[in-house]
Amino acid sequence: MSPIEHEWDIVGGRLARDLRPVASTDELWLRIQTIWNTLPQADIQNLFNSMPRRVAALIVARGGHTKY
Repeated sequence: MSPIEHEWDIVGGRLARDLRPVASTDELWLRIQTIWNTLPQADIQNLFNSMPRRVAALIVARGGHTKY
């Protein structure tokens, strides 16, 4: 339900598509930061704006799975 989980999923997907080998943990951290810093603000805002719908769907599903 947390919007941050969706953002991390996006970061993970972009990181997985980068096929260059990572030489160190510092380099990995820099790649993660670069991806995080370039996430479109509009996408982040859309996730926050979707929270009322997400909560309503969760209530209807009685805490079960939702399409979100």
